[in-house]
Amino acid sequence: MPRIRKGDKLPSATLYEAQPDNETNILDLVGHKRAIIFGVPGAYVPGCSRVHLRGFIEKSTELKLLGFEEIICVAVNDPFVMSAWGNARGANDKVRMLADPTASYTKAIGMEVDIPELGGIRSRRYSMATVNGIVKELFIDHPNVKLMCLQTDGVPTYCT
Repeated sequence: MPRIRKGDKLPSATLYEAQPDNETNILDLVGHKRAIIFGVPGAYVPGCSRVHLRGFIEKSTELKLLGFEEIICVAVNDPFVMSAWGNARGANDKVRMLADPTASYTKAIGMEVDIPELGGIRSRRYSMATVNGIVKELFIDHPNVKLMCLQTDGVPTYCT
């Protein structure tokens, strides 16, 4: 069960952008802004790439016109992988790619899930709208939700 709820203040937690020495405290980053934060199980995971990250990239202009100053993707990956994934998908100035390599932020908000096929502890899929570090809206995928994806050979498979 998620620990964070609508109306809660985000925890003070360190995330990393692009490289291990570029630390960012999530609460400091969004504490005086309107922000969208979304979590995914991992970089390059087919469903996360094809649906979640792509959707926020495509809607980034619209979201910024609605007053959101930051759109942030968080995954339990290292900062190099998150940066490369963002660059490969065209996130650039649209979505900030923040790494949570030890899952400390993910655990602090109660979104951790054990996915052995992806290496163990990862994030559940969620999105939240925050204002000044306070969660105003929160959407969480149900546990064990799988997305239908198509392999290049046309054989359907399930993606996390």
